[in-house]
Amino acid sequence: MRGWARPARIRASPAHGGTSRSVRTNRARKPMPDAEMFNEAWNTASNNLFYGALIAYLVGMVGYFFRMAYTHVGPDGTQATSPIGRRVGLAATVVTVGGAAAHLVSIVLRGLAAGRAPWANMYEYSSGLAFLVVVIGLIVLQRRYGYTHVVGFVIALAVLIMAGGLMLYAAPDPLQPSLQSWWIRVHVSAAMVASSIFTVAFVATALYLVKDTAERRLAERSGQAFGGSTVGAANVDGPSGRPEDEVAIDADAPMVAPATAQREVLGLWPFLVVPAVIVAGYVLAVWQAPVAAVISGGVAALLGGSLRYAVPYLPAAAQLDNVAYRTVAFAFPIWTFAVIAGAIWAEEAWGRYWGWDPKETASFVTWVFYAGYLHARATRGWRGRGAAWIGVVSFIALVVTFYAVNLFVVGLHSYAGV
Repeated sequence: MRGWARPARIRASPAHGGTSRSVRTNRARKPMPDAEMFNEAWNTASNNLFYGALIAYLVGMVGYFFRMAYTHVGPDGTQATSPIGRRVGLAATVVTVGGAAAHLVSIVLRGLAAGRAPWANMYEYSSGLAFLVVVIGLIVLQRRYGYTHVVGFVIALAVLIMAGGLMLYAAPDPLQPSLQSWWIRVHVSAAMVASSIFTVAFVATALYLVKDTAERRLAERSGQAFGGSTVGAANVDGPSGRPEDEVAIDADAPMVAPATAQREVLGLWPFLVVPAVIVAGYVLAVWQAPVAAVISGGVAALLGGSLRYAVPYLPAAAQLDNVAYRTVAFAFPIWTFAVIAGAIWAEEAWGRYWGWDPKETASFVTWVFYAGYLHARATRGWRGRGAAWIGVVSFIALVVTFYAVNLFVVGLHSYAGV
């Protein structure tokens, strides 16, 4: 990947997408390393650290949920964590940070073992994505906003990403000629960073929808008009009408009913059935593994039940909506840059900036959805739940771009490796 000469054009072979468009290769290219030349010791160490990080994340996730369970919510919404809850929560943070450190070393060793950037296939991309999701969750949600009870759900999603990556594991292989470019570091790393922030935003959006539903139903049951944190972000107006102002008014106002009542206004079965069906169906469709589908569906049902239990401990709906908006607004320019960098890379590799390849099309559709979310979030009448559902659809488009297009659709990106 270092010291390539200026590429010349050749015709694409059927193995590289079967098209007649021109593809560039390098005149004075160094010989590509064989798989046997990769450092097996480093690869083994990378795999072991990956498993260690996965276990640390699981322990940390349980610790965060334990801290939440040992937190008392008062009638006015104030929270007080017991001493044992605080100690376990601190231990969970330490274990999670340690797992992230081991995960980072695993990624570095994978790159050293392969002799290239460690994000050339879906396993490596999933590993890097999960690492960034955990780090952003710790920095943004816990450190910046103090929403410790949300971090457990972020780690849970990161664990699911790692589990999916394990099922797509591939040994280090040399890059295909079209991928041997400096732009792989720019384009893929930018896409990975943006995707990780979008993932954290999705967690905040999903929790917002649940919390807002509980607040609204509780207010309706009590026969009172929306007030305080039971307003829901859809009905909060800032003095300037800007999205960043609309949630800062009543987010910390007293509750009009005991916070634990929010759990009782939500049915249990939707939280168990919906996640189980979605996750099990997805695993069955992608990997055709019935046993893994049943297990993953059961885990998803447990997480769904935990979400219902956690509703009283979550930040107010307006606060969650604010976090989702700010994270998406931060990630959107990075995703835009990733799409532009991909177009430049495509011109270098295939001789054209844009050709509506399935991956290019899906990335653009994802960009359009997130642009629509930001526009809706700033439009009166769409704020709150309307914009949040657009955010959910945007994240689904992001998942389709990464998984479905790579696994099921044949295109110029198909030879990037599974």
